[in-house]
Order: sequence, then C-alpha cells, then structure tokens
Amino acid sequence: FEKPPQYTDRTEVLENYFEMLTEEETYLSIMDSLEEGVTVMEIVQVLIFQGFQDGLFNPDMMLLVAEPLAYMIAALAERADVDFIIMDDDDDDDDSSEELPVLNKKLKTIEKPQMDDDFPQELATKIDKVELPKQRSLLGEK
Repeated sequence: FEKPPQYTDRTEVLENYFEMLTEEETYLSIMDSLEEGVTVMEIVQVLIFQGFQDGLFNPDMMLLVAEPLAYMIAALAERADVDFIIMDDDDDDDDSSEELPVLNKKLKTIEKPQMDDDFPQELATKIDKVELPKQRSLLGEK
C-alpha cells in the first residue's frame, strides 16, 4: 500500500489479464473450474482481489475491470464449448433444483464480449483470433 499501483489504465489491466488467461496452464485450470460448476463471477472475484493484493491496481480499478473480465472469461469458455454459470442465483432459499442458474446457452446471441461499450475493440479482436489450447481429458484429447 506504500507504492503506486502498477497499472492505472483499464485497457492495460485487461490486456494483462488476457495474456494471463490465455497461458496454457491458467486457461486449462479455469476451463476445468467452469466445467466443475465454479461460476464466472467467483473466478473474477478471485482474480481481481489477487491483482489488488499484488499491487497491480487500486480498488477503483478493481471495480472497473470486473465486468469486462467476466465477459472475457465467458467468451473464452464459449469458444471452447464449455458450459458455464455466470452467477449463482442467491434468491432461491429452497433447495429445489428445477431451474439451473444462467447458463451460456441463454447467451447464444452474444458472439463477442462487446456488451460493454467501453470494452476495448483490440482486445475483442484478440479474443476472436486467439489459438486456445486443447482441453485435457481422462480419455484423451477432446
């Protein structure tokens, strides 16, 4: 807390996360987590809190990058055909499992993470063109 943050520009923070998310080990572990039912927003919370603790950015920037980072993770998951949950619905107090939380099947109209007008266009282009590692499987490659 005695030093200035490493990043003060939102686009630079998002590019840093993009580079981190597309590294093979990180990418595979995030996709595995999504397949196991961890929500996108839970992953985002961990990533931005860790970034804040590491001095990458201040708390204000933490709030500014949360939504675009969620779009980025969702777009990478869609490209890998991984079903994901954006966020658990905490309003359900009963234990009925009749309805699933929001799945990416309901987001088929979203082709790119450009829901936010401020999402950097060059980053959206990078997401479209990134070569994703193949996911691991116990039975071989998917």
